[in-house]
Formats: sequence, structure tokens, C-alpha cells
Amino acid sequence: MTIEELRVGGSIKLKGPLKLGVLSIGGSLTVEGDIEVSALEVSGSARISGNLRAQSIDIAGSLSVGGSVVAERLIDISGSAKITSDLEAGDVNISGALKCHVLKAKRVKLAGGVEAERVIAEEVEVSKNSEVRGVIIACRVIIGKGAEVEHVIGHEVRVRSDAEVDKIEAYRVVVESDSEVGDLAYIEKAEVSEDAEVKKITRIDKLSVDLKCVDVSVKTQ
Repeated sequence: MTIEELRVGGSIKLKGPLKLGVLSIGGSLTVEGDIEVSALEVSGSARISGNLRAQSIDIAGSLSVGGSVVAERLIDISGSAKITSDLEAGDVNISGALKCHVLKAKRVKLAGGVEAERVIAEEVEVSKNSEVRGVIIACRVIIGKGAEVEHVIGHEVRVRSDAEVDKIEAYRVVVESDSEVGDLAYIEKAEVSEDAEVKKITRIDKLSVDLKCVDVSVKTQ
């Protein structure tokens, strides 16, 4: 079934596989099966039992996906998204809440809450007072002021003031004042402010992940 454009203001239930141009949801949409769109905009709620593929995705409401999600250019989440499997994207902006298995992208900006087994990217910026549950694996990582992160593995890692990180593995790392780090392991250089608290610091020979500025290419059909 192919539809050029669909705008949902009420409640609708469809059966996939579906291929659409623009899908805009202000009401409630349920899709049984897979769906492919050029652009998805959700200000209401959408529930998809299968896989979702799009060029761009904008979630201001709520999205639930039973399979995987691929956003080839961008996914912007100011509402909430729950994805049973993986999320792959070009750029990812999150000011709301995301839960998925693995998040893989080129650039990730987090200003909300994320729960994922792994967040894999070239660049990850965790903004002020945000929270990440899982492992961030990236070439460059910035942990913003007051943010809370479980585990970071990266080439270049900077922890801003008042941030909390349970574990860091890095080639080079900077920990600013009043930050708390549980376990810090570095290869080349570690700059730790006198006002920061690092419970354990160790020099290591290699990271636990073979990080070659991670391959973050999005799968193509």
C-alpha cells in the first residue's frame, strides 16, 4: 500500500507494510507491521508493531516501535520514544526521553533522558542536567554541567563542572571542577581539576572497545 501523504487528526489503525510520503500525526495512529516514510511528524501518539524507516523524524508527542528505526538524516525527540530494537540515524537531537537497545548515529545531542545499552557516534554532547543510562562510545564526548552518565568510552572526553560519571575510558580526558568520576582510565593524558573528585585513576594501554572513530554509517536498502 502506497500513500503520498497522510495526516491523522483522530484515531486510525492501519496494516503494513506501508510506504508513505509525509505522515503527520496529531491524533492517534496504530500500524500493524512495517512502515516507510519520507518524513514523520508526531504531535499526538503513534504505535508501530514492526520497523520504521524515514528520511526525517520529529517526535513532539509519543512514539512506540516494536522493531527498529532508521532515520537517514535526522531524528528530533522533544516528546518520548520507546524503541524495542535499535535506532540508527544521521543526526540525533533529544530534549525529551528515549529508550532503545542501541543508538547509532553521526552526531548526538542529548538534552533530556536516554536509556540505551550503547550510544555509538562520532560526536556526543550531553547537555546540562541531562541523564544517560548506558555506555557512550564516541570519538569526541562532552558531558555538560550537572549531567549524569554511567559509562563513557572515547578518544577525547571532557566532563564539565558538577557532572557525574561512573566510569570513563579515554585517550585524553579533562575533568573540570566539582565533577565526580568513579573510575577514570586513560591512555595519553588526564587533566583533573583540584576541585574534582575522582575515586580511582589508572593509566591503561588500550580501551575496552576497539575505537577507530567508530563506523557510524547508516544502513541503506
